[in-house]
Amino acid sequence: MGPALEEPARLRAALQAGADAVRINFSHGDSQQHVRYLNLVREASRRLGRPCAVLADLMGPKIRVDRKTYTIRAGAMVLLVKGAGNPERGVIGITHTGWFSKAKSGQRILLDDGKLELKFQGLVRGQVKAKVIRGGILKPGKSLNIPGVELGLPVPTSKDREDLKVIHQAGFDWIAASFISSAADVKKLRAYCERLGVHVPIISKIENAAAVEHLREIVAASDGVMVARGDLGVEMELERIPTLQRNVIHLARELGKVTLVATQMLETMMENPFPTRAEVTDVSTASLSRVDSLMLSGETAAGKYPVETVAMMDRIIRAAERNLEEDIVSVVHDESIAMTCEAGLYLSLTAGAKALITISTHGSTPRILSSYRGNIPIVVACTRPAIYHRATLYYSVYPLLIEPVREPETVFRKIENELKSRKMVLKGDVVVFVFGFPIHGKNRTNTIRRWEVS
Repeated sequence: MGPALEEPARLRAALQAGADAVRINFSHGDSQQHVRYLNLVREASRRLGRPCAVLADLMGPKIRVDRKTYTIRAGAMVLLVKGAGNPERGVIGITHTGWFSKAKSGQRILLDDGKLELKFQGLVRGQVKAKVIRGGILKPGKSLNIPGVELGLPVPTSKDREDLKVIHQAGFDWIAASFISSAADVKKLRAYCERLGVHVPIISKIENAAAVEHLREIVAASDGVMVARGDLGVEMELERIPTLQRNVIHLARELGKVTLVATQMLETMMENPFPTRAEVTDVSTASLSRVDSLMLSGETAAGKYPVETVAMMDRIIRAAERNLEEDIVSVVHDESIAMTCEAGLYLSLTAGAKALITISTHGSTPRILSSYRGNIPIVVACTRPAIYHRATLYYSVYPLLIEPVREPETVFRKIENELKSRKMVLKGDVVVFVFGFPIHGKNRTNTIRRWEVS
């Protein structure tokens, strides 16, 4: 979400073109803007009568340049200081300096996602002296990376703590945690969320060398993971990114976690109405690996063709998924309801069902059903708006919002009529229901039922 989608009609067009979720980046703007963006998405969702998850992307322990513009030239010497800089004197202001004592001579310092590069020369009166290796225009608020150096920033940071209060009050659906380095980081963030009363699933962004090193424990501690290829490509050798992406996806699927791939998927469309062949292949390859969601960034936040970009990604995904073969993943879930979910999936496949339908109050059943990647639409009848919106991020899930009804036959008929109106099923088709009985009771998913559409 960004200025390119602020116009309500354009935002609605993006949702109609195929967007299922919107990411709001807390690294930019203020809380008023973030809440305004959230409200714009909720209004667009309401007017279209379709769900849309809203993901709050925390800044995390990241260093940024101050709000000034710098022109730095190759070969020049610059100073890095905490707080405000002075462009005329080659003094660059940054947000955090705790890493100064840990850097060694020759250490690479990367700015603006690696577009500009400095080399650490030493400390001068507590300030970093660095030589410009690759110069250019350094815009306000751009990132600073020091590959391989522990930054010494807490998780969650003081900014994240304030942002989480906004996230709680405003009602976001997912949290993306930036620059996670260990499972301990995820647990600290979750503990702080629980103290605030924030019960929102956490997606850990894999974007630094430490996260790669502790990948399994991070995935296990998270509700989902995002392959954030922007900063990951700054921290790691570029040729390693495809293999790392594959490893993250395979591990997340093995553990039944939500998977996202992000950054530069259709970057060319920021300025051009069509992507490159390589970008199309990139999106298709990620689709064929059965990730839950693919994410656009600058293309929709600030690009010239945000709606066209969404439509293009949607077309590529649909074309790729038409050629998918059955690839059910055997996932070992801790929840006891997983056995019922898996049995329901196999019944739906052997019965030739057109849809696998669940009635969900808390969101666990659609998450588990989706994790098996059963090549069948999973229709989720939700009684709570929070689950209705959140579920759009899951693979092959179609949420419906319903009023609580205790009588199973009544619920099934309502869902059947809705699916017929959407042309998802026809008379004589078979669907399979996986639900808790009594309906909307305290019992968790415990029942499977084959149903023929009348």
